[in-house]
Amino acid sequence: MDDRPRYWYAAPLYRWGWRMPQTWEGWLVDAIWFISFVSISPYVQERQHPFKSLGLVFGLLVFFLAINRWKGEPRR
Repeated sequence: MDDRPRYWYAAPLYRWGWRMPQTWEGWLVDAIWFISFVSISPYVQERQHPFKSLGLVFGLLVFFLAINRWKGEPRR
């Protein structure tokens, strides 16, 4: 049995971000994030509560980046 950790995302080429998913779990996280982002888009266009809209967008982005950091390959 291979004892190496199985990373969902490849190491970044530059300073920040991760490359394409390497496993089905990474693709699932990407798909869920995309569907969530598209589903909140009607709320982002509301003019009455701009901070609520920004909170939704940045909340999703922070959650996505946290999963990438946790399950991604370490920086080289």
